[in-house]
Order: sequence, then structure tokens, then C-alpha cells
Amino acid sequence: MLCFRPALAQTQPVYACDVANNPGLKDFSFCDPSLGVQARVSDLVSKLTLPEKIGWLVNAAKGVSRLGIPNYEWWSEALNGVSDVGPGTRFSSLVPGATTFPQVILTAATFNESLFETIGKVVSIEARAMYNVGLAGLTFWSPNINIFRDPRWGRGQKTPGEDPVLSSKYGAAYVRGLPQRDEGDKEGLKVAACCKHYTAYDVDNWKGIQRYTFNAVVTQQDMDDTFQPPFKSCVLDGNVASVMCSYNQVNGKPTCGDPDLLAGVIRGQWK
Repeated sequence: MLCFRPALAQTQPVYACDVANNPGLKDFSFCDPSLGVQARVSDLVSKLTLPEKIGWLVNAAKGVSRLGIPNYEWWSEALNGVSDVGPGTRFSSLVPGATTFPQVILTAATFNESLFETIGKVVSIEARAMYNVGLAGLTFWSPNINIFRDPRWGRGQKTPGEDPVLSSKYGAAYVRGLPQRDEGDKEGLKVAACCKHYTAYDVDNWKGIQRYTFNAVVTQQDMDDTFQPPFKSCVLDGNVASVMCSYNQVNGKPTCGDPDLLAGVIRGQWK
């Protein structure tokens, strides 16, 4: 199945470190592909002003013209195929559509890990091709591996389902396919995956309870047995590039501001 959208005018892609069109950029260490990722990132961060750093803390990141860095939209979606739901991706007359696979919950019902990974590889090929012609970014907020406990949740079809084991296997396999790291270059990514939404998130709007203010009261046993395994597998088995924190609170703490869940668990226990 192909996903089509009305064609938009095609413009010339603009990339960071475009030395061919801006030779002066070759003097910046962060534009030197022979250096490691950490060295390049450190050099880039050292050159940014505080307002520029703050401006990069949102999905619509402003460019830094003095460093040859264009605007970048971090938000792109690829749950079951490259989608233009996120503003970081668009279709045009050059690329009018992308392959749309079945909803995740249907694909997960096959229990076929090689299929999960293969779908990820296909999606990554199409995503990278769209990036190469300036129609997509390289950061995709996928997969969604939240546990689907309540059938009234409207986003459940985007997840592998209610089983932590299956969700763990799906997330790791899809993530392995999506970035498709080169065996000769462990730091290189075709695209960057993002496992979401961490953690204990499965409500959007129910009888006045909003996802932005909902407090999930969860025992440690339920966290360890139910909600955390898919994310742990994404990090340890899938080597995912990023993890998105969820809208809600867990036991009274907003997940995006909880140092125990973020630094303590993801960057600490799961490193």
C-alpha cells in the first residue's frame, strides 16, 4: 500500500556541513567526517551561544547561519511507514508517496521478529531517500511501544499490544531495522529511531482526565514487569538512538523531569 499526498513544489535541499557549496565550513571540526561523533558534537556545542542552545531544545530548531547549519525539524513519524503527519516530512511530485505497512498491532500479531526488522529496513531506505532530496529529516519518533491495556485508548493500534514480552521483541527488532547501523561504522546511522512514550502512558482524554496532567500510580513490581521491559529492550537490544519521555506523571513526578527515570534508569542502569 502506498501513502499519497498532494504534490508540493520541490526546493533545493539545504544541509549542514555542505562544504561543496560553502568551502569555509571545512575549517570546523564538527564538519570533519574523519572525527568521531563525540569529538564533532563537543566542537559544535562549544561554538554555540546560550540562546542558540536554548533554541535547539524544541522540535523546530532554528538554524545557525554563521556555522552553516540550516533549520531542522526533529519531528518525523514512521510507525508503519514514512508519514507526513510530522512537519519534518513532506511528499512532492518527486516523491509522491511512501509504503504504508499494516497497523503495528496487526504486524505484531504475527510474532515474526524478522518481519518487524525487515519492515524497519524498508522504512529506513525510503526515509533516507527522502532526506537525500530534502523531503525528510533523519529523526523519526518511532516505534510506539506503550502497553495497550485498555481498548478505549485511541492510540492502541499504534502499539504492539498488551504483552510486555511481545512489545519488547517488536521494539528491539524494529529499531534494529530502522537505523540499520553499518557493521564497519558503529556510530553511523541511516536514520535515528526513538522509542516512545516513556513510561506508563496509555490515556489521552477520558472523562476529563488529560494525558498532560494524568498521574499514573504504579507499583515498582508493575513498572519492572509491565511498563519498563519494552523500553529496556529498545535500549539494550535495539541500541536505539533516543527515547521520548511521556506526557504524564508517574507516581507524582512528570516523566520528562524525573532524574530517576531518565538519568538513573535509562542512562544509568541500562547503559
